[in-house]
Amino acid sequence: MKVQYISSACLQIETSDISILTDPWFSQGIFVGSWFSFPLIDPFDYIKEPDYIYISHIHPDHYDPDFIHQLFERFGKKPILIPDMEKNYLFYKGKSDGLDLTPIRSFKTGNTSLFIEENDTGSISDIDSALIVHDDLSHQSLLNLNDCVFNQPHVEKLQSIIHGFTDELDIIALGYTGASPYPQTYYDLDAERELLIQKASEKKQRGFDRYSYFTNFFNAKHHLPFAGEYLLGGSKVELNEFRGVADAFEVKGFDPKALVFHPGGGIDLNSGHTNLERDLEYTAKEISDRLSEISSTQMDYEQDLLIDFNKINFSRLMKTAAINAQKKSEIKSDYSFIFSITKDDVIRKKFLFICSSETLNEISVNEQISADTYSEIIIDYRLLFGLITGLYHWDNADIGSSYLTRRKPHDNFDRSVLGFLNFFTAI
Repeated sequence: MKVQYISSACLQIETSDISILTDPWFSQGIFVGSWFSFPLIDPFDYIKEPDYIYISHIHPDHYDPDFIHQLFERFGKKPILIPDMEKNYLFYKGKSDGLDLTPIRSFKTGNTSLFIEENDTGSISDIDSALIVHDDLSHQSLLNLNDCVFNQPHVEKLQSIIHGFTDELDIIALGYTGASPYPQTYYDLDAERELLIQKASEKKQRGFDRYSYFTNFFNAKHHLPFAGEYLLGGSKVELNEFRGVADAFEVKGFDPKALVFHPGGGIDLNSGHTNLERDLEYTAKEISDRLSEISSTQMDYEQDLLIDFNKINFSRLMKTAAINAQKKSEIKSDYSFIFSITKDDVIRKKFLFICSSETLNEISVNEQISADTYSEIIIDYRLLFGLITGLYHWDNADIGSSYLTRRKPHDNFDRSVLGFLNFFTAI
């Protein structure tokens, strides 16, 4: 088996009889216009014709329909394998993108066995999956964890499958850093800069801790840290230094099994030979040069929506969105949301939604609320209009650092709050 790193979460895995391309993302300006590849490459310099494509989940740094169509133009159509989930958002998104996606749990062709196991945490917001590849001829096995959070039932299912053919994986590919909007959009860059720097450092360490937890749980000869190579562009450029996102090479400082490659590098598991291994972190100049290239780009809503602020009936749209979100809410605590809607970076309207009483009211832009637990969403009116009308998706805007959040208290993280916003739409 050969494993080649292309970029971010994209790998090309060659067994004794097939080639699998995983999560190819190469379109720029994803997540509502904010994410850009780093380093920027031409993927066709490295990608060989695959037999199968595997997409782990719906996030655009893993599912890139525009590039898949380019891939088909170059090599012809290929089967696209995805997780078989009860609520398969990816499957239906593929249909709307003109792609046939095939949900599977296990699949065998020739010497190669594939297993796709969804990470089912019991939430309606579950989307991610892991891939196991086993080659009967070489007796070699790979586990690709993608963006999966540690979930005991999930890892036990994976372990059960793996133990069916080996006690030691040959290689595990897994995340080493976090791509969330925290802390860069949760703290004031000027007033809370020192706290923001501290929180970014803590986030980086949590990414390392999660990586170590997985590698301690799964026994493997080699570890491949991946899926963190991106920069924020346009008006979000100033947030990059506060993201708490590590360079993959930093993992080698605490993990002697880690393999970190330049694009196109990889390992032949038969011989153990590697090529194009990185021996340094990316330099400040390399990062600065890429930021200069993407600093003048626009967010999607800055290009797509030219509607006048005063022509939007936000009161009606917000009430409908609140009703729809509450129907699918998994929030169990007494929680409130403040939506502070901006135009030209000035708050022009403010709405308060109280989950327990299911009430939404417009309040004064200067009004302070007495709730003990809430999130204030500070958001450009064009982006909010696009989110409520379904042009954009809340999860993508969140990951893209597209709006600001102020929580009370600061460290009041509740995953169900993010899930609530995902369904805050008027459609």
